[in-house]
Amino acid sequence: MTKREAAGQLTARTAIEVGTVGLGLAVAGPVGALGAALLKPALELATVRDRRGLRNVERLVEAVTESAGLSADEFEEWAKSKDGRLMLTTGAIQAAYSTMYEHKVNALAVVLTENLRDDAHLDLGVLVVAALADLEAAHVRVLDAVVNGPLPPRPEGMTDEPGVALQSQLGEQFPHLAAGVVPIMATLVRHGIADNRVARDDGNAAWAVTPFGRYCLEYLLGCKSGS
Repeated sequence: MTKREAAGQLTARTAIEVGTVGLGLAVAGPVGALGAALLKPALELATVRDRRGLRNVERLVEAVTESAGLSADEFEEWAKSKDGRLMLTTGAIQAAYSTMYEHKVNALAVVLTENLRDDAHLDLGVLVVAALADLEAAHVRVLDAVVNGPLPPRPEGMTDEPGVALQSQLGEQFPHLAAGVVPIMATLVRHGIADNRVARDDGNAAWAVTPFGRYCLEYLLGCKSGS
């Protein structure tokens, strides 16, 4: 059995299966044929989404086992051997299953691989996985811009600070995301990736990226290889 096949089997054991029972009940129940016709495209889309999630989990397991030189069964045994390992692994699986952002799957694989070799940073790994779980492409673009720039100039009289951004700067940098800058940064603040800062002009929020935020960004940008 190849590692890909073994990873697929492990994925199947941990995944949530989506069946056709709901559609069958809709056809036979009071909703009738019209309801079933309306429901079918939605269920098909849900099935497509779930298949994508399963592929993500398979990629995650395959990347970890290949990098660590373990079989899928050995990886499973490692994950079940301690509560911290189980929390880390299941958190990464759930995050991979739920995302449409491929870089996040890669980042989760690196976090798992690092912790397979050493339990010393297991608690930190759990925090990183929990943070990555809530980050999608938009969060990462904004985080990267704050850390690595360049950002639009600050208002006159305000000096630039590395790793610190004003709401007005982010809104100008990402005009199509301007209305979402505050909720995006709220997510980063909630996970300790960024801190709120007091801006000098009224109505212009400001945030600073924390060391933990830079640490997480390294995973997302592929700066950590897991080797």
